[in-house]
Amino acid sequence: MRLKADGLLESVKEFASIVVNGRVEITVLNDIVDAKTGEPTELEPTYFKGTSLPEIVAVLQERCAGDAAFIVRAPSGTAIVRPPFSEISIFYQVRNDVIECWAGLKLPDAFLAQRHAFNFDYLIGQMCNTSWMTPETGLCGVFELLSGAALIISRGTFQQVDFLASAVAGLKGTAASFEDDVASFRRLISASVAHKTRRYGAGFSIECSGGLDSSVVALAAADLHRDRSLSLLNSYSETDVNGDERFFFAALAERARGVPTYVETNARSSMTDLSSELLAPTPRPCKLAATIATTAQLHEAAQAVGSRLVLTGDGGDQLFLRMRRLTMARELLAESRSPRGTLRELAGLAIQARASVWRVFGEVITGQSSRDLRRHMFGDLRFPQSPVAAVRPDVRAELVPGSRALRHLPTTRLFQFFGMRNAELNRIALRDITVEERKTFVFWPLIKASLLAARRNHCSNGIDRALEREAFREDLPDVIYYRVGKGAGRDLLTRYNYGALAARVERSALYRHGLISRDLLRTAIDNLSYDSASALVRVCAVADWMDCYELG
Repeated sequence: MRLKADGLLESVKEFASIVVNGRVEITVLNDIVDAKTGEPTELEPTYFKGTSLPEIVAVLQERCAGDAAFIVRAPSGTAIVRPPFSEISIFYQVRNDVIECWAGLKLPDAFLAQRHAFNFDYLIGQMCNTSWMTPETGLCGVFELLSGAALIISRGTFQQVDFLASAVAGLKGTAASFEDDVASFRRLISASVAHKTRRYGAGFSIECSGGLDSSVVALAAADLHRDRSLSLLNSYSETDVNGDERFFFAALAERARGVPTYVETNARSSMTDLSSELLAPTPRPCKLAATIATTAQLHEAAQAVGSRLVLTGDGGDQLFLRMRRLTMARELLAESRSPRGTLRELAGLAIQARASVWRVFGEVITGQSSRDLRRHMFGDLRFPQSPVAAVRPDVRAELVPGSRALRHLPTTRLFQFFGMRNAELNRIALRDITVEERKTFVFWPLIKASLLAARRNHCSNGIDRALEREAFREDLPDVIYYRVGKGAGRDLLTRYNYGALAARVERSALYRHGLISRDLLRTAIDNLSYDSASALVRVCAVADWMDCYELG
């Protein structure tokens, strides 16, 4: 097999090479940070003891992080390495004896001129669960090199090897105090913002909803860039229930010394389609199909003020354990240090969950909430049958690579890890818009610290996302610091004309290939629920994606 990496090298901001032991060349693509501290670092030949390709790849995965990649050329073969949670999207095509790589979600022009078959097994899985993290894509012969993995080409064969699951499986919790974790989290959030904006100067905007996560991102950026006003973007709605966040956003903009730009959420949103004409061709269907038009407005607004990057707070809820307290009950009580502490924890959980002490005690004994959540990760709910699909998914597939090695982990750590892997898939490639998007919390040093932190520190004194709040307590406006939740956009059941979406699906290649049942479509429309509405949106996103290609 021969590697063609021109498309990868052309898309990076900077690259440099080092030679190890006179026989191995490692090309570093973009800036890297230390996997523990999150601080900028450089690759040193002394990190490596020999020239074994697997050993070199393992060292890179263990010591390095950031939105970067590596190309390793050794006597025994070649490897492309994508560090844990790197936001450089890398895809590759296997064609004859050549593996051709490129970076970015958009398909290269040369690729679009070729004919490819649909990968129906993948598309069926997508209709059931858009959070499926797999190297497979919707096109046969096209794969994504996932973060925390390496594509190793040796002796005429190639293999993608995941290193991330084993790294997470081996993590041990720490006994750090709440105060120490607060200081660490502030430093790591700031390190992530510094890393992701370093090569953009003043050319970035921050997407802010008025909620806690995006506010923390904006305040961290304001602290790092005190010499200038930040571009802050807000999408609002005056008509949707709880959808207008402008009061909170205005308080944040004043505190962060930002220049606000407002976008009306529904100004360009259609009720009869998903606005897929705004998308560029990609190897996968769009996971965020219901937000295409709004995202396009936000990115256009960013581009209009000269930004080349948009920062978001995506993934914060998962990383900082915004979840049902009953699901956490067993783990929180296990961390109690005395009988009195156990009783206090029981009472606190009952108050926070608005349940009786006996209900909490029953959850501790049975672990029912925890078991229900784990079914979505390992059990029968990984790929629930779509209510409109005529075919069933392959239920043997793992939801994330290497998940079988993670079964021993506590449920809350699984919630964090699976949630952050899901956040990696929240990407939109817009036609004719060059603005990039980065997620501050998709940063391996920060994710690792959050996984290691004691569960009691995440909800200290019953405070939701306590570590994140306290890390920026002095900066956050009180209306945001004390805010429990935030509003939402248009209710899903009224978001679309689902009859129009169903008619759209019936005219699609997805229907012509026999993957959708007309009878089930009609039943879903006649008995509309949140489950059937979500399923229709997922199916329509796959149908729109398929119709972008004339593949027969």
